[in-house]
Amino acid sequence: MPAPRKVDRDALAALVDQGLTTPQIAERLKVSQATIARHRAALGITTELPRMTPERRTRIAAMLDDGMPFAEIHRTEGAHPDTLRQHFPGRAWTTQQRAEHLSALRTGRPDWNAPTYRRAA
Repeated sequence: MPAPRKVDRDALAALVDQGLTTPQIAERLKVSQATIARHRAALGITTELPRMTPERRTRIAAMLDDGMPFAEIHRTEGAHPDTLRQHFPGRAWTTQQRAEHLSALRTGRPDWNAPTYRRAA
């Protein structure tokens, strides 16, 4: 098993101060999210509450308008699906949309112009 990578706690604290989420910090420092969580706990900065600022809300709304599912927004923005449901009620993909998307991925023929991918204005 490879030796664990060293994490500079000052660099970690600086990234936390910049407002980066645990997944973003882990990617930057090239370590696991568990490693970041462990070091955050050791530094006493265990609570990570990224705020839903107006800028972030606008950015997420644009992603939803482009047809991005909550799962992808969670991966890219770090916003928890429950938070997304709270701030954007009724904007999650339906079961039908998820099934069509999976079918398109399996067959290799995505029909991105299908009406179910577009939200009614």
